[in-house]
Amino acid sequence: MAPGVEARFRALVRQMKASTAYNDSIGKALGSEGSEKGEMDQTTITPLLTLLISGGQVQVGWSWQGYGSKLDMIEIHVDRGTGFTLLTYDTTPGYTDTAPFPATPAKWTYKAIYRKGDAQIGQWSAEASIIVGG
Repeated sequence: MAPGVEARFRALVRQMKASTAYNDSIGKALGSEGSEKGEMDQTTITPLLTLLISGGQVQVGWSWQGYGSKLDMIEIHVDRGTGFTLLTYDTTPGYTDTAPFPATPAKWTYKAIYRKGDAQIGQWSAEASIIVGG
């Protein structure tokens, strides 16, 4: 990710929201608006992951669950058969795992946790697995 991309994105969102042509539907389509919820329990919030193979890559689906203004990013880990390792820190819902598929079928398992600043928030997601390769 290019340095400063998050700051530039946030500045662009502020600029769009200031426009008279902006509406909530545009914001929801871009992922900058959502149905914000009240208080977030920082001890129990848990990401929900979905997995899909598209174009020879694993699409890791996730969302802010209405708490986008209270969270900074998600931390995603993957186990490709050798134990969990950090895959990425992502700030935009939906992540594409660009790792090449193995020649033989294998099970890849993902898990994630939200982050606020430098701290993990809430609980790890349930592990989600998908068969790739072959």
